[in-house]
Amino acid sequence: MAELKELFSKVKDNVKSAKADEGQQLNEASSTSVPQTVPSQTCSHSSEKQNSNSGTATRAAAEAAQQRLQQQLSRQKSGISNSRTADSVRHQAQRELEQEKALKDEYQKALDLKDHYFGNRQISIESAPVVDYSKLFFKCPDIFGDNVCLTYDELQQRIESTLKSQLDSEPIITTILLFLTCNQKDLDKLNTGKEIICKYFDNIISSPNEDKYRRIRLQNKIYLEKVFQLKYATELLQASGFITSDDNESIIYQEYSIERLQLARDTLMNSKPIKVQLDKNLKIFQPTTEQLCIPPVQLLPQDPLFYQITINELLREKQRQKDLLEKEQMLRTKAMRERDEKSYLNVQYKYTILRIRMPDEIILQVIFQSNDLLSSLFEYLRTHCLVYNTLPFILTSMADRRIYSSEDEQPITLSQCDLVPTAFLSFRWNDLALRELKEQTDHFSANIYIKPEILINAAPL
Repeated sequence: MAELKELFSKVKDNVKSAKADEGQQLNEASSTSVPQTVPSQTCSHSSEKQNSNSGTATRAAAEAAQQRLQQQLSRQKSGISNSRTADSVRHQAQRELEQEKALKDEYQKALDLKDHYFGNRQISIESAPVVDYSKLFFKCPDIFGDNVCLTYDELQQRIESTLKSQLDSEPIITTILLFLTCNQKDLDKLNTGKEIICKYFDNIISSPNEDKYRRIRLQNKIYLEKVFQLKYATELLQASGFITSDDNESIIYQEYSIERLQLARDTLMNSKPIKVQLDKNLKIFQPTTEQLCIPPVQLLPQDPLFYQITINELLREKQRQKDLLEKEQMLRTKAMRERDEKSYLNVQYKYTILRIRMPDEIILQVIFQSNDLLSSLFEYLRTHCLVYNTLPFILTSMADRRIYSSEDEQPITLSQCDLVPTAFLSFRWNDLALRELKEQTDHFSANIYIKPEILINAAPL
């Protein structure tokens, strides 16, 4: 439970630092508002100047009043012309509105034609069709460290039960973490409910003597639709000091002090959901003595999650075939056909499975998120797999022969490199760096690539 205690202390530190920053800003604002002292002689001179300027100001005000009176008389004389002007303005405004509506209609027609000919240029998929979400493993370093790896649902249940065991010792922090963590699947609803709860707290803090702010009706429409539907929202309000009324129609904040409410508000504003990390699920395949050459990709041991077709994918394929049949009946140019092919390939996958073939025929398999940077793959290989973690290396895609150097610091994702949803890469050391290292080091063995403690878990091909 050391990780959990460290998490609680981190939350408290964030709240304290946020309050310290607010206090510093208030001090800065107050320091700038201090009035400057002026000598008495300067005050006397300024009073004389004010007396001399008062007469000119009075004359200017009288002249301005006379001008306004003349303008009002002239408007009354030209009432007929003004009415004609108003009619012309109304007609002009009506014409402009009609023109604007016509432009909007033309723009919408252009968008409809674009979608009709080119289709949607991008498809978003929550999870890759080759990955079964229930068979991936995740970990939560903030609570369990790196030793606990479970499926996503199992890990979420473990996090929830672990936090609930701390309700007696840290009720405010625990309920807030439960509220944020268990509702993070729908961030829009979570943020909306969070804003409403903070508004409840702010109203009481700013006006502690107003009874209407201390009472929240349970049948209130906003409360029912935006707050009550969220998990642990009721527990959060109770931990903050709200209790149920005698008629069971409201929850009331009855405490005279608002310190507890202020603490809950600051903690809620400065806390974040507990995140889980995808376990890379490192697997190693080693050729046996009977099979020294690398087999083709089709003969490699396949995980059940490597190739899978879901119902949603079948429905998408059916819709694609229907759209393709409709477009084949249209007259399209070559450029239009190429755009349609690219739009079909432009799919966003959430995960990708990477296989890396080493020069000694050993194959590494890891799972990454598609939006992970390519540099994160390099860093993972250096930290967990390679014997010489400081020696530069090169990965080459077996599909299009694209080369990725570990010395490249360009912030590009695996998806942008077309390494999704699966990819096969070959590994080799950087030739120039390897040559320099051989010259500087005696008895250097360049044929060793993987750490021995990892090779113990290698599975035969």
